[in-house]
Amino acid sequence: MRRRAVLASAGATCLGLRRATARPAFPSHALELIVPFTPGTSVGINARLLQPHLERALGQLLRLQFAQGAGGITGHLLGSEAAPDGYTLTLVSSSLTTQPWLNRISVAMPADFTFVGQVTSLPSVLLVRAGSPWRALADLVAALRASPETLTTGTLVGWWPPALALALFQSRAAIKPHVVSSYYSGAELVEALSQGQLDFGVAGLADVSPSLNSGALRALAVSGRTRALPDTQTFRELGWDVTTAWWRGLAVPVETPNEVVYRLRAGLQAALASAELLADFAHNGLSVDPLDGPEFSRFVLDEYETFGALFTSLGLNLRAAKPM
Repeated sequence: MRRRAVLASAGATCLGLRRATARPAFPSHALELIVPFTPGTSVGINARLLQPHLERALGQLLRLQFAQGAGGITGHLLGSEAAPDGYTLTLVSSSLTTQPWLNRISVAMPADFTFVGQVTSLPSVLLVRAGSPWRALADLVAALRASPETLTTGTLVGWWPPALALALFQSRAAIKPHVVSSYYSGAELVEALSQGQLDFGVAGLADVSPSLNSGALRALAVSGRTRALPDTQTFRELGWDVTTAWWRGLAVPVETPNEVVYRLRAGLQAALASAELLADFAHNGLSVDPLDGPEFSRFVLDEYETFGALFTSLGLNLRAAKPM
């Protein structure tokens, strides 16, 4: 009898210890979201719009840390090196799949993260002037093949998604337009195209919408389905594997526990399903394009490999021997 009492007492003590040391449900305190660009950029706006809805879904405050620099390198690296406990997230963007190939300095790579989910994706659009003779992408391709390097285009400085979309399209279609100028913004490229300085060009959806709505320009292809251009076919639908876009999503350091990642995935999905968030995004010219963690991860890794092959073919790959 006495032995049973001792064992019962010992068991109660162990149970009490387990309860005392059990981890509280995640998240139990405020989280931080690292934003690799400045508050006034579209990425910064994206973060501020998402913030209150993700706070509501997770039941905790979400503090924003703007860590701009080097085209996203600074913020992505900071996020990849955070403690893998789920309390520090990073708003990763498309530069995560390009910068590792273009730099010898230490940069974050897709393999350094576990992906929570995609938030938004703004496609690239191939455009011509409204009065141009090319009414379909096939017409433009035929003209470019018939007269190589006579038709003109421009590109964006810095290997942003529209410049990548143009380079991929050139590679896939085996065409060589005459690149007459480089521009620091999509708005500059669209203006040059509208004024007849270029025969065609590729720019981000946000930059081209005013000219498309006014009828000054015509879209021949888009890199991804968008409600803004419901009648424009995608490059892929037209036979060219070009899906480059200005995407953004959430990620955590790669060793973050699975149960924490599941909770973050559920929280993000709930936030993105909010009618209030949809309205906030639409009011600011942003779409909601959710991909859950595993699908988003496959997309990012596939894009990373695609750009590695592209930069290798262009002689720009500075990390040919660097593992992913």
